[in-house]
Amino acid sequence: MTQFNLDSKGLIAALCAAATWGMAGIFVRWLPGWSPFAVLAGRFLVGTAVMLPILLLAPSIRHNLTLSLRTPPIWWLSLPAIGGYVLGTTAFQMAPVGEVTLLFTTSPLFIITYKYVVGLHIQRSESFGMLLAMAGVSLIALPQLSIDKATSWQTMLGYLLALAAAGLVALYTFWFNTLANQNIAPKSINIVFVTCLLGSVLSLFCAIFFSKLSIGIRIDSQVILVLSGLGILSTALPFLCYTVAAQRLPVVLTTAILLLEPMFAVLFASIALQEIPSFWFGIGSILVLWGLLSIARPAAE
Repeated sequence: MTQFNLDSKGLIAALCAAATWGMAGIFVRWLPGWSPFAVLAGRFLVGTAVMLPILLLAPSIRHNLTLSLRTPPIWWLSLPAIGGYVLGTTAFQMAPVGEVTLLFTTSPLFIITYKYVVGLHIQRSESFGMLLAMAGVSLIALPQLSIDKATSWQTMLGYLLALAAAGLVALYTFWFNTLANQNIAPKSINIVFVTCLLGSVLSLFCAIFFSKLSIGIRIDSQVILVLSGLGILSTALPFLCYTVAAQRLPVVLTTAILLLEPMFAVLFASIALQEIPSFWFGIGSILVLWGLLSIARPAAE
């Protein structure tokens, strides 16, 4: 009975992460003229500011965080998470939100690839699912190569960045799950806070150094509202939910359940940005989702 409750909480947390992460691309696109590092600095700063009172007002949580800060795993775990945010935010600025989100959910493919490289057993459904998902990704990306426009290459680069971000999410999930199985993983709220804190410092430095953060960026009430939504609803909340799910669910299932994220993203983008999915996106997404479902089925049984 206890195990069922734990799994139920993990599934609910993963679903919450998929829905709220699906809004990230909308918020990013509502900040035109902002460099990726400036967007990241804003979203990480908001996430840190929101979580700081919780940590300061709860003595037990604050004490646990103090102990966690003295251990290397919490700092190392934050790096692939920050990298995934960097690549994902940049991809949203270069390609349609729905397509980037779909490619971002291909983390299970990297888990299967890792199992193959290290010689772990791969089930037939996982191999079948991986082939289907790869075919779907190809259907989405390859038509862009036939269009002789500079924007198509920008879109292709966005696709590649989204796939790289998916790889970093897979690395984070596998790493965190391994530490959780060994009972040495940091608490979810601690790793999220450290990721937001370290991410805000690094992205602020990069924004100032590479993109002149203080020049050409206007801060008004609308920008503050967008950054608040991005930092709370699409950064701190989903990352916390996803970390909880990674601690309670199998690795492949944790990553595969995010296949619901593109559905939310396409819905939000069609309403807020009037981005209507292309024909190839529809066909490719069916193959990707079918493939990811095939991968996730053994983990769910």
